[in-house]
Amino acid sequence: MSEDLYIIDGHAQIYRAFYAVEGLRSPTGEPVNAIFQFTRMLMHLIKEEQPSRIIAVFDAPGKNFRHDLFPEYKKNRKPAPDELKVQIPQVMDIVKDFNIPVISIEGYEADDIIGVIANEATKAGLNSTIVSGDKDLAQLLNSHVRLFDPRKNKYTTESDFYDENGFTPDKLVDLMGLWGDTADNIPGVAGIGKKIGRELIQKYKSLENLLDRASEIKGKRGETLLNSKDVALLSKRLATLSLDAKVDFDLNEAFVKKPNYEALRAKFVNYGFKVLLSELEHQDPAPKEIRDYQLIDTPEKFAALYTELSNITHFSLDTETTGLDPMQADLVGISLSFAERSAFYLPFMGNDGESILSKTELGRLKPILENPNITKSGQNLKYDVLILKRCGIDVKGISFDTLIGSSLLEGHIRGHDLDSLAARHLGIEKIPTKDLIGSASKEITMDKAGVERVSEYACEDADVTLRLEKLFKSRLNEQELELMKNIELPLSVVLTKMQAKGIRVDGDLLKKQSQELELVLNTITERIYEIAGREFNIASPKQLSIIMFEELKYPVIKKTKTGYSTDEGVLKELASQEYELPELLLEYRQYSKLKSTYLDALPKMINPNTGRIHTTFSQTTTTTGRLASSNPNLQNIPIRSEKGKAIRAAFIPADGWQMLAADYSQVELRMLAHFSEDTVLTEAFKNNEDIHKVVAAEINNIPLEEVSSEERYAAKAINFGIIYGQTAHGLSQTTGMNRFTAQQFIDSYFEQFPNIKDFLESTIAQAHKDGGVRTMYGRWRALPELKSSKKVDRERGEREAVNTLIQGSSADLIKIAMLNVDAALQDEGLNSSMLLQIHDELVFESDPKDMKSLEELVRREMEGAISLSVPLKVDIGTGSNWLALK
Repeated sequence: MSEDLYIIDGHAQIYRAFYAVEGLRSPTGEPVNAIFQFTRMLMHLIKEEQPSRIIAVFDAPGKNFRHDLFPEYKKNRKPAPDELKVQIPQVMDIVKDFNIPVISIEGYEADDIIGVIANEATKAGLNSTIVSGDKDLAQLLNSHVRLFDPRKNKYTTESDFYDENGFTPDKLVDLMGLWGDTADNIPGVAGIGKKIGRELIQKYKSLENLLDRASEIKGKRGETLLNSKDVALLSKRLATLSLDAKVDFDLNEAFVKKPNYEALRAKFVNYGFKVLLSELEHQDPAPKEIRDYQLIDTPEKFAALYTELSNITHFSLDTETTGLDPMQADLVGISLSFAERSAFYLPFMGNDGESILSKTELGRLKPILENPNITKSGQNLKYDVLILKRCGIDVKGISFDTLIGSSLLEGHIRGHDLDSLAARHLGIEKIPTKDLIGSASKEITMDKAGVERVSEYACEDADVTLRLEKLFKSRLNEQELELMKNIELPLSVVLTKMQAKGIRVDGDLLKKQSQELELVLNTITERIYEIAGREFNIASPKQLSIIMFEELKYPVIKKTKTGYSTDEGVLKELASQEYELPELLLEYRQYSKLKSTYLDALPKMINPNTGRIHTTFSQTTTTTGRLASSNPNLQNIPIRSEKGKAIRAAFIPADGWQMLAADYSQVELRMLAHFSEDTVLTEAFKNNEDIHKVVAAEINNIPLEEVSSEERYAAKAINFGIIYGQTAHGLSQTTGMNRFTAQQFIDSYFEQFPNIKDFLESTIAQAHKDGGVRTMYGRWRALPELKSSKKVDRERGEREAVNTLIQGSSADLIKIAMLNVDAALQDEGLNSSMLLQIHDELVFESDPKDMKSLEELVRREMEGAISLSVPLKVDIGTGSNWLALK
């Protein structure tokens, strides 16, 4: 086809796109799956099919003439999901950005308009291709019109239709008069399906002829046809495309034009379409930015830069190092940027360790880096500050961190690394790190990558960071900027000190515990083999399922695509039925994890220079704002089992010192009391009463002294469970009560505590209205799940709304407490250090002579960190190791 016109069936393609890729969201949490898939289809169509003309036709909102003929038309069709509706105008905007005409006419469906345009194109001597998977459009097929299904990459012509059906395409509406269309609620003739319908049209050539001769057809079918004449003709009319719509359109406007690449780039960046953005760049490479990146590799160049730096009040900072561990990596170079598209790289190591700039130049940077009046920004600055701290430079004047800024703006999404942020917000594909140092077994360190190549990479990092800082500052609201300025940035300084200090670990004790646990595991293994009747790989789910369900004939609890499940839930269920093997397997898995994750791994992580473990604290990993710990994760050391708790005995203070742990008591329940303004909870906390006994007494309508341990346990389960949206099923699993009793317990809880119910409902309602929730100190968490068409997603979003408000506000609290404690330690000059933060707990080590003062200081600052309607309470323990603090 040389002179051709491609007509896109817009709504049909949007619907197909929406269901083809589910769950895709933009960086801001908006659904973009239909936009992405439709755009990808459109770009592929233009590239591969190379049409000379192209237009897109969409349904207009509201009813059309078919509703006048048959008010029940499309009555049973479910409304489009809200997540799809919001994407339709955005898809139409993208089509317009491709400079493709968009047509929709009130009172007509897209199919009708497509028919009119195809007819006009034929009259003009053009061949038309209708881009749609809708087979109803096959009635338009002729020698000048064909269909194209982009999903199947399949063309359908007039002859293809005839070969399949035995009659010409114009007879499709006769067939639809018989079989109808359930999607559009076109009734058709009862009892006549596609096979019989085809045979009847093949024989009688038209619906009218068939109905006129229906008396010739014997039996029930003939009778049905005689009685269904009106409905069959109506069905044909409803299925027949109307070609009388007035389409004011010049076919010459459909010639393919150059897209508006600038507008498309901006949208692709906004939607997070990295793949499509890359394809767009291949089609129309963006003009290469003019960047002034300078390598400062001589004393003379350094002197010139130093003069310039003396007049600068702000710059972005980044370091290049030999590794990812800031407590062991060596400084390779520093990059600085104080103007967009301009940056400088100062190499201090290169060419396999050879010095380039000397310690003299690094020393001259010290007063600038330590000057609090010259402000600095960076991406994950805590890492760079730790590196420079080990070089004798105490960086001050930290004013912005793009990693923290991104998490405050978009905490609900993944991808806060610099490469992702550059692509998502600036449309810049940064130089990949692996291009310099390789990956896996071929990976080298940055000092071996070549100074010139590292210079461009490092300068780009500093430049991009400066640009992101400007962008994020404009997007963060006043609350979030205050949160960064008053809590997050000062806290990063405190966390830097904590990481640098580390915590002392008794490696020999851990090795001893590992050996003891090895003996236990051996004993368990022998018993497992004895019960199984043979040896097998206990870690293999496949082998284990064969043993349990095929050889030992245990009852099957759950099946998966690959066979019988042996997950923890299955093992617990079987163990509750008094099968010994599942109980042993649970013990085996628990102890194996303890051994590999902690007892064997932790000694290897002891820093050879400090004799301590230096965990990394992250402010940006969790969606609620809680701090996270990694390499190693010290927040997940098990405390429910004796062998798990014993690991804490290996965490010890400096020789002759002691440890102290301060833990907020029931802080989330206190937050619940504060937010809900519940009188009973508030008074119980003010009177320092057992909150779980108080709740149990209220629910069961009994005196406090008559509350049993079982009743207290159930009340405790619901007290904490209510924060996480616990259901009757969840409560029954926690407490062992049946689901009916659990539901009664929950109902009784809300009857006795209506303020809590009101708080939960109002929080959820406000979250729906705002699209997310803010903590007490303004930390925002978007909850796109609340807009989902799926009930399970919406309910998860509602649970997260309540949880984020309470747990997120608790996270704000302990961060403020850490800042206050750190400041007080400095003011009072105590010989003590804050070492760890574990959720609501702070761990310290101290000179024994300062322990009493430390305990008073910590209690005062933690309990007075913020003002609530209920008092904050801190439980404090001291001892010779972490385990002894409890």
